Amino acid sequence: MSKKRRRPEFTDPNKQPWRTMPPSWVPLQMLEELDRYGRADADTALAAIETLDKVISYTQAMQMRFMNRFTNARPAVGAPFSKYAAGEIAASLTWSLSAAQKRLNLAYQLVHELPGTMAGMSHGHLDLRKAFTFADQVGHLSPEDAQKVEEKVLPGADSKTPRSIRDRARREVIKIDPAAAETRRKKLVAERRVEKQPCEDGMALLGAFLPAESAEAIYRRIDTIARSLKTKDETRTMDALRADALTDLCLGVPSNVRTKIELRVDATTLMGLDDNPAILSGYGPMTAQRARELAGDESSEWYRILTDPVSGVVIDHGRTRYRPTKALRDLVNARDQRCCGPACNRPAATCQFDHTIPFRDPEGKTAYDSTGPACKFHNDIKEHGWTVTQPTPGRFLWTSPTGRTYDVTPNDEYPPPPF
Repeated sequence: MSKKRRRPEFTDPNKQPWRTMPPSWVPLQMLEELDRYGRADADTALAAIETLDKVISYTQAMQMRFMNRFTNARPAVGAPFSKYAAGEIAASLTWSLSAAQKRLNLAYQLVHELPGTMAGMSHGHLDLRKAFTFADQVGHLSPEDAQKVEEKVLPGADSKTPRSIRDRARREVIKIDPAAAETRRKKLVAERRVEKQPCEDGMALLGAFLPAESAEAIYRRIDTIARSLKTKDETRTMDALRADALTDLCLGVPSNVRTKIELRVDATTLMGLDDNPAILSGYGPMTAQRARELAGDESSEWYRILTDPVSGVVIDHGRTRYRPTKALRDLVNARDQRCCGPACNRPAATCQFDHTIPFRDPEGKTAYDSTGPACKFHNDIKEHGWTVTQPTPGRFLWTSPTGRTYDVTPNDEYPPPPF
């Protein structure tokens, strides 16, 4: 008869040696045993959370060092490393290209310019978010000045929030060179912009990068309007009222602006025979009900795209000249919806029209089965050790300089047929 395993007791702090251990020494098997069999009160659970957070910071610091070693194998003239190195990281870890580039930049910065921040991560005192926050504030300084800011800000940073670290670093950066800080501010004013980010279930996030005083004034105006509408009979939340106030200010009441958008929807869905999701170009899937509402708007304009009735893939029509016709470009964009590169979500409409087989090659052609939308990065990356083929229209096989292969179907909603 097997002996029943006894659950270990860890509620006594004296029996929790991992609480005071350096993160590199923490026996994860002990914490795993606690997780699986142990009886942990709230204090013990919190101690385990704190310990694991330090271990995560330690391993992320190690990952930063390995990322720096990886970029050492991807040299570039006039830059710390090749910008195409991010393509390999993004494809390997299925990150976005921008996330991979930011992580590689941070790794280089930590290893070469911010030894104090790297040490803080390695000892579990700084997590990755805090390291990102600090590095972002001092990235434009010389390594010598950046380390001066480290000496002022990092002591006690393990007990500070990322916001506190950011504000403390910002103050020290301005103190080092007030004139340079003002020059940077003026440069950023010239880079003001509006951005859109798709969200879930038919929503999107609209943001603006503005001078702080302008952003504050705009927010106060829409907040004032929203508060004036908040009567006892009003059921909308303040957040909803502010969103509606901003919409009305931008579009008018009713909207007096007409903007062309591309909506891909089955005819049977429009007729109400089914509820298949529609595809809003640049955003992605949206509900059938919302598609029918948009289709019924008297300002809507429609055009037809012929698709395969089984796979939903747009039907081919080829071209033998280098520059595609607008019809072919529209067909390829409708087929793929986004960049054909690994881990890239840039909308097809904003990409370049790329020849999978270079047009100058004997087999190169401007045709449906040998072209695809590619952002500038993934268009250029083929000149830096990457290769790509298109076995079937809309399916791309990328091979990295390290020999890894990535199978990409940009429009997963309507994948190519299996024949």
